[in-house]
Amino acid sequence: MYSMISENFIYEHTPYVGLGIEAHYVDGSLLVTHVVDDSLQSSLSVGDRIHEHNGSIVNSKGLVINGPVGEEQHLIVTKAGDSTFIELRLPLAEYQYRQNDIAFLGSILRYSDNWYNFDVMINDIITKRNRVVVHYKWEGSKTEGGNVYYFSAMEIFYIDKKTDLIDKIEGLWSEKQFRDQFE
Repeated sequence: MYSMISENFIYEHTPYVGLGIEAHYVDGSLLVTHVVDDSLQSSLSVGDRIHEHNGSIVNSKGLVINGPVGEEQHLIVTKAGDSTFIELRLPLAEYQYRQNDIAFLGSILRYSDNWYNFDVMINDIITKRNRVVVHYKWEGSKTEGGNVYYFSAMEIFYIDKKTDLIDKIEGLWSEKQFRDQFE
């Protein structure tokens, strides 16, 4: 895969409305593990722990974010290295997560480690100048004989015509659509 992408490669995930963080359930709270855009989200940092969201204690399903841009979310958190509970009111904003070549390839490797079996079926490929649009359906299971999860997606590949390398991929699918299957 590395030989197919340019040194300036970017993967642009579909924009979404949320708090601009990734958090994982650890020891009774959600541990913030990544902040998507520090310029938009300055109240939460990596290592902070979220204990309550909109009046409910958090659980292993993570944050269920619903609402329009600007709607306030009420959080009870502890900052990294501190045990004092503080209250935050943060508005929902639109975020777009981007990955460079190293992060993108790393996520592909981790992805295949998390699934027992998965398959991609190409529905259609459309080519126009330096763009290739791929419409596909994905299905997979985490364990042998386990539940099967699905999503349908389109991605736009931007090709450098001089080098035939991929400069950018824009994802046109909703991670929320996929994650909602787990709830």
